Amino acid sequence: RIQDTLREVLGVEAAVVVNNNASAVLLALTALAKGKEVIVSRGQAVEIGGGFRIPDVMRRGGARLVEVGTTNRTYLSDYEEAIGPRTAMLLRVHSSNFRVLGFTHEVAIGELGKLASERGLLLADDLGSGALIDTSQFGLAREPMVQDSVAAGADVICFSGDKLLGGPQAGIVAGRKAAIDRLKRDPLMRAMRTDKLTLAGLQATLLEYLKGRALETLPVWRMIAMPVEELQRRAGGWAAALPGCDVVEGRSAIGGGSLPEETLPLSLI
Repeated sequence: RIQDTLREVLGVEAAVVVNNNASAVLLALTALAKGKEVIVSRGQAVEIGGGFRIPDVMRRGGARLVEVGTTNRTYLSDYEEAIGPRTAMLLRVHSSNFRVLGFTHEVAIGELGKLASERGLLLADDLGSGALIDTSQFGLAREPMVQDSVAAGADVICFSGDKLLGGPQAGIVAGRKAAIDRLKRDPLMRAMRTDKLTLAGLQATLLEYLKGRALETLPVWRMIAMPVEELQRRAGGWAAALPGCDVVEGRSAIGGGSLPEETLPLSLI
């Protein structure tokens, strides 16, 4: 049932749910690239929370990492030149909790999608936070959206069920049916599958997107979209009730492994 909902919300052919996004990435690499080469930009061979390192996950999944480009600049030609007879996949990894600024360049997911299609390769996109709503409308940097990866033709898109999606902790792999079916048949799938309570929470969250109510009903988006005037009103109420308190301006980080260095204005007492 939740696979049907994910197909409707995301506009994909198929989807599967596992414990968390780390599980999603490991399952995708194991099922689709074991014993083969996976090309990744050197600037995307990252470590996120809990010591989850992309090179280590690749080794555990049986795939061989092929790094291209440099830490700060990678071009489409770098991917093209690295493709060989053992290449199975191009992988993009979103640096969810840090940012590289200045003299940088990275290849857009649309360009990677076109290259993968021309060369008969799989394209995997590790998005991490799983934003379905454009964060730029709230004065924040634009977090890569799942819909962009779908439009680019990614075979598998891995992201979290919590973070910016706003549901329970889970990992979602969505994309093309042929690739997702291979994940479902992999022996690791049973070890990584999630429980019914998580599925129920995720289903309830996804339905809010379908009903167009996510900004009003999901806590993470309700907080992100909260007008500063409403925060001022709330803070004023607390200040009036607490002797000796004043309202001052401040800023708050989004957190949750997303939108690094981005903050929103708020009122403090």
